[in-house]
Amino acid sequence: MNALDISSITFCYDGATVNALQNFSLTVADGSMHALLGPNGAGKTTLMRIITGHLRNYLGDVSIYGGKIPDQDTLRSIGYAPQPISLYTTLTAMENLKFFGTMAGLKEREIKDRSEKVLEETELSSYALKYVNTYSGGMLRRLNLAVALLHSPKLLLLDEPTVGVDPQSRHHIYETLSKLNTEGMTVLLCTHIMDEAQRLCSKVTLVDKGTTIFNGNMNEICDLEKLFLEKTGRGLRDE
Repeated sequence: MNALDISSITFCYDGATVNALQNFSLTVADGSMHALLGPNGAGKTTLMRIITGHLRNYLGDVSIYGGKIPDQDTLRSIGYAPQPISLYTTLTAMENLKFFGTMAGLKEREIKDRSEKVLEETELSSYALKYVNTYSGGMLRRLNLAVALLHSPKLLLLDEPTVGVDPQSRHHIYETLSKLNTEGMTVLLCTHIMDEAQRLCSKVTLVDKGTTIFNGNMNEICDLEKLFLEKTGRGLRDE
């Protein structure tokens, strides 16, 4: 069974004259790490919001391990680390994890055990009781990831997980993701960093103007950035 099956998704925001996604399809194999790449405005974040159930009025189907969204049990199988840091900065790391664990329906003991586990995985254990507004950019990204991992998801969605971080934090995030994938977690990685995608992922999908323009195996691509520019063009995407 595939981790994710997206079939012919079409979506348009209220008031827009052009569809954000147009007849878009994607298959992510169970246990894989799959890159989703595209220029600004290509539809990547819209797709993430549809998969996580935040956008509803679309045409087409989305299945996660055979379950259809917005079924709540199906949604609970997803972990999502969005590009904007989604943390409460006036709380500690542990308080953030307790809040998000409660929202995810975890029991008190589960929250404690899983919080300790994900803080260890992201090397934030010694900062568990520090207020998040004292964290560096790299620490914020790692805690953002820790929250996404808290409820032991089967499918992890990452939207620019290393943007703005120092090389050490980026390297640690890479190692964490590779370890999780080796242990069986499926990852859909949305990034603008071509080296990141080529290093971590075995499959790649390019999307532009809401449609799929390329699907392929990463080991068959010599220069991902060259392919990206060939498929999407060299014109600036400032909007």
